[in-house]
Amino acid sequence: MKRKINLKNILLVFISLVVLNQTGYAQDEKEEPQQIVRLHYYNVNNNLQYLVLESLLKTGRKIEPVKKKAYRIYLDSVARSNFIAGVLTNEEGKVKAVIPPELKSIWDEKSEHTFIVTSEVAGEEETPTEFNIIKSKIAIDTSNVDGVRNVTATVMKQENNEWVPAGDVELKIGIRRMDNTILSAGEEPTYTTDSDGVATVEFNKINMPGDSHGNLIFTASVSDNDELGNLSVDKTLSWGVPLKDDNSTFGQRTLWSTRFKTPYWLLILAYSISIGVWSTLIYLVFQLVKIKRLSIQRPG
Repeated sequence: MKRKINLKNILLVFISLVVLNQTGYAQDEKEEPQQIVRLHYYNVNNNLQYLVLESLLKTGRKIEPVKKKAYRIYLDSVARSNFIAGVLTNEEGKVKAVIPPELKSIWDEKSEHTFIVTSEVAGEEETPTEFNIIKSKIAIDTSNVDGVRNVTATVMKQENNEWVPAGDVELKIGIRRMDNTILSAGEEPTYTTDSDGVATVEFNKINMPGDSHGNLIFTASVSDNDELGNLSVDKTLSWGVPLKDDNSTFGQRTLWSTRFKTPYWLLILAYSISIGVWSTLIYLVFQLVKIKRLSIQRPG
């Protein structure tokens, strides 16, 4: 037995969905804008340290960057001696700040630090935003035993000014490509450190092309960890296949050569088309001139 479709009920459901959707948007518009400040800590090769500040404005479900807004960044306390930098966000609401060498003594004092971000709006100081970070480092090592190549990453963090393993940390271990993307060295996209802070991957990318010397840039990186921030370290190894330039057709007339090495058949084809087009145009012009002369000579 076939059921009859009730068009009236379907229409009521459709109208209800539209009304609910519009109500949701109206509620979003009524919500007060919320200022969001994010601070990302980066440690590159255990040497270069910098911060990336991101300023956003959230209105309901809409998030947009805050452009050209000034912030001040401090280390541990809002004091002139702990001042890191004064920054101004770009068109994407982001700005980079490098931790100055003058703060090294303060940085070396403790294992855990707090970055404080302040700003001024209409002459009134906003509530400072704080971001905690634990001093950490990452190392990468390799081994080749009986033809089996392994890449090992070790993550350490400081506790009471002593380095201890950082377990249960998710990271990427792979090869840095020319577009700065990371190709995993193993089967999994990410790996997790054990209780010793170690993650080992078997390198299974056989015949991976490298540079002219067969060098590959191996990298281990931690991204946006709540305690450690962003860590990365690189190591170059000649585990790839040397890239050789193919000069077999250099100087020959091919489609991928320079314009002075264009194949003869292509030159003949191009010039034939050009000559044919211009010949037709010239012929038509002569015919028009001839018609005009005949019309003048014809007696009235």
